[in-house]
Amino acid sequence: MKDIVKSQIDDEYKVINGRKVKTRRRQRRSNLVTYCAIAVAVFSGIGLIVSLFFLFDVKEVKIEGVSLYTNEQIMLVGGVETGSNLIRTNTSVIENRLVETLPYIEKATVSKDYPNSLEISVVEATKCADIELNSRYYVISSNGILLETENLEHDGSLPLVKGFELKEPELNKKLVSEDSGKAKVLMQVLDSIKSSGIKGITVIDLTKRNDIVVYCEGRIVMMLGSSLDMDSKLVSMKAVIENELPNDYEGTLIYNGANSGISAISKEAREAAGSSSGEAAKISNGSLRMYMTHEFGEVEAKPYNGVESQPQNEAAEQPQNEGYTGWQ
Repeated sequence: MKDIVKSQIDDEYKVINGRKVKTRRRQRRSNLVTYCAIAVAVFSGIGLIVSLFFLFDVKEVKIEGVSLYTNEQIMLVGGVETGSNLIRTNTSVIENRLVETLPYIEKATVSKDYPNSLEISVVEATKCADIELNSRYYVISSNGILLETENLEHDGSLPLVKGFELKEPELNKKLVSEDSGKAKVLMQVLDSIKSSGIKGITVIDLTKRNDIVVYCEGRIVMMLGSSLDMDSKLVSMKAVIENELPNDYEGTLIYNGANSGISAISKEAREAAGSSSGEAAKISNGSLRMYMTHEFGEVEAKPYNGVESQPQNEAAEQPQNEGYTGWQ
């Protein structure tokens, strides 16, 4: 009997470095912790499997901000299906699919609303201009994305861009020009038109990007020069149109520079300048003279210092034309 008791005691303790250490009880506790951890892992795994395959199914898809596409189109392109698992739904993939596939979707935000809803919020692109190329028309957005390509007719509600050579135009891709600088210039002009608040722009001519011509309401031609300081140029033009010109004015506005202001030449003055015959005429107003060579033509504007040579085909002196006015 003593041997049995002693054996139990010896089994419960070990002497290590002169100290008794419990062995069996610690081992039992360690085994218990291990069993508990395994049980938690198993139950967690079961819970995850149940969540992934049986719970949190998409029962409702909320779509906001869409007017140009149907909800069915949005779901089809985004790869969204009711009944799919909300946890496993990759929102970034859906966003990229919508933006890269549908031209008029400028931005898409997809979020999960647990337990069973998916929310899709869309910002649609805005038409900004129509580019003419080889008797075809290409609609671009305010971000310079091609929204429509090779239309047979011009959208009259948009400014028509001329003199812009599209390079490899592709739907839903960024605007690129043969002249690498023109794309930047065009977007700058369009941004300035929007920020200035000037209305009725019908044509933007970028044939020469350092000699930009903009047509307003079919009756005013604005000669703006380069894209430098385009914001202030258009703000000044707007002020002249609204405050200085009669409502029925037809003619040309010329931006002469920050210090020289804006000149106005009426349509009648242009016609009187001998444009039809090609003869140049001088129109003077104080410190500025313009030489007209044809109707919408080439107008050379430069400061007048009183010792300016005359074109060869110009008469010795022309009386001042009342159709010319200037503002500073």
